Amino acid sequence: MKKFLIYLTVFLFVSCGSPQIPKWYVNTPKDTTLYFYSSAEGYTKENALKNALNDIASRINVKISSSFVINKGIHNQKTYSEIYQQINTQIKNIDFNNYEIIKLKKEDGKYYVLLRVNKQKLISNLKHKINMQIGSVNFSADSPIKKVIKAYHALKTIKKIKSRIFILESLGEPIDGYINQIQKIENKARKIILNTKFKISANIYKTPSAEVLSKYLNIDKHSKNEIKIIISVKKLKLFNYYLIKGKATVFLNAPYTITFLGKSASSFKEAEFFAKEEYKKRLLNLLKQIF
Repeated sequence: MKKFLIYLTVFLFVSCGSPQIPKWYVNTPKDTTLYFYSSAEGYTKENALKNALNDIASRINVKISSSFVINKGIHNQKTYSEIYQQINTQIKNIDFNNYEIIKLKKEDGKYYVLLRVNKQKLISNLKHKINMQIGSVNFSADSPIKKVIKAYHALKTIKKIKSRIFILESLGEPIDGYINQIQKIENKARKIILNTKFKISANIYKTPSAEVLSKYLNIDKHSKNEIKIIISVKKLKLFNYYLIKGKATVFLNAPYTITFLGKSASSFKEAEFFAKEEYKKRLLNLLKQIF
């Protein structure tokens, strides 16, 4: 009898101490043609909701990963990698503002939630954003350099659009119409970048300037379009160091000023070498921001 009471006490203790996890949390409904379903837990309601939505996002990601084959105008590994990274970013930022909470329960300090996301509303939201981005592309400009800058911005926008398009495809939507639109935009942007030529006008450091600018622009010394760069340098001796301190104003869509410094313990010649390298680095960083 005493042994029976001990077992009963242990049974009651375990039963009372174990959280009563909702059955609907354990047996989450399967996705349908109309809805994504997800259940999750968290120590706050907001955290539980976030975990459930992240679960849906991860499932979309897995679906794309298993069928992601680039054969629509994308031909190199670098572009493949960039688009795939962009897709992952977009999935993390999918706007699930149409979710519906079906069940919510608090048990032992934890929140359990069951929600669903309307697939059609999600698709409509994606299409709206894609159409907005396509409509935002504009190549008109009052100068050749501004037109090239807009072409580069268009290519960046295309990458974002492509990531959303492939998410749309994973949801079962046809995307050929969108692919055709963005290919036309992409082709036009690349044509502008390739066919718009510039010559470099610089009082000094013309060769390193052209070397860096050629990463973004088609440089041709016979072009009528000019990129003007004005550079001033000062030689300084400070303690045991030779210094070349420089300032450059680069005229693109607007005048931009960059400063640079070269330092050597042996000579001004070596200091100037380091100054040129620093100038190239600063100029490249500037171009990355602009283009």
